Amino acid sequence: MWETIWTAVGSIGTALALGCVVWQARLTRKALEVSQLTALDAIRARLDSEAPKVTLTMEVPEWEPLAWTPHGMPCNPWPPGHSWQFPRDRGQEHSLVLQQVLVLENLSDRRVEARFVGDLVVSDEDRRPRAAGVIVLEPGEKSEKVYLQRDFTIKELSENFTAKQAGADLPHRVVGTVTVEDDRNNGNTDRWDLLLTGCPVHPAPERDGVWMIARHHLTEGSGIRTLEYELVPSRQRTHWLSRAQGRKLPEPGQL
Repeated sequence: MWETIWTAVGSIGTALALGCVVWQARLTRKALEVSQLTALDAIRARLDSEAPKVTLTMEVPEWEPLAWTPHGMPCNPWPPGHSWQFPRDRGQEHSLVLQQVLVLENLSDRRVEARFVGDLVVSDEDRRPRAAGVIVLEPGEKSEKVYLQRDFTIKELSENFTAKQAGADLPHRVVGTVTVEDDRNNGNTDRWDLLLTGCPVHPAPERDGVWMIARHHLTEGSGIRTLEYELVPSRQRTHWLSRAQGRKLPEPGQL
C-alpha cells in the first residue's frame, strides 16, 4: 500500500517538476519576445527619424472630365450639354479622361529616387503623355506635375454607373503606385497606392439610351461628387535591415 502511495506521490512530483520546466520555458520565451520587440521598436524609431521627408500632394481631380485627343495631353472638356448614345458612340473617339495631378517634394537634405508605376504620366515638350518612370529629387526639389490619368470610352463609364447603382465595385479605374527611397542600404521605402474612379456620365432624363456628363445638383453640388479619389493617400513604409540583401525589418506580428 505504502509503495503505491509513494509511487503516486512521485508521479505527482514529476508532473509538477515538468510543469515548472514548461512554465519557465514559457516565461523565457515571453521575455525573449519582449526583448526582440523592444529592439525592433528601437530600430524602427531610428530608421523613421533618419528617413528623408518627402511629401506627396494630390490636387482635386479635373472637372469637367477632359475630352480624349490623339494629338496630345487633353486640354478641353466636351461642349456643355453634349450627349452620347449607344451603340453609335461607343468608340475611342468618344472618350473621357479622368485626371488628377500630383507633386512630390523632397524636404530632406538627402537625394531621393521616386518611381512611378501604373497610370502615371508626365507631359513632354509636345504635350504628349509619356510614362513618368523614375526621377531623382535633390534636397529641397519639387517634381514637375505628374498626372494620374487614363481615358475611358463613354460605354465603359456607363458600366461604372451601372455598377454603382448595383452596389458593386467600379470596374474601370485609374491606378498608380509611387515609391520613394534614398541610397542607404539600411533605410526605408515609402509607398503610396493611388486610385481615381467614378461614374461621371449619367443617363439623360427621359431620353432612352442617351448619356450626359453629370450635372450640377441643387444640394450635392458639382458633378465632381461622382468621382472617387483621395487628396491625402495613406503612406506605407518598409524598413530595411539590408536593402542589398533583401532583408526587411520584421513587423511585430511576424515574430
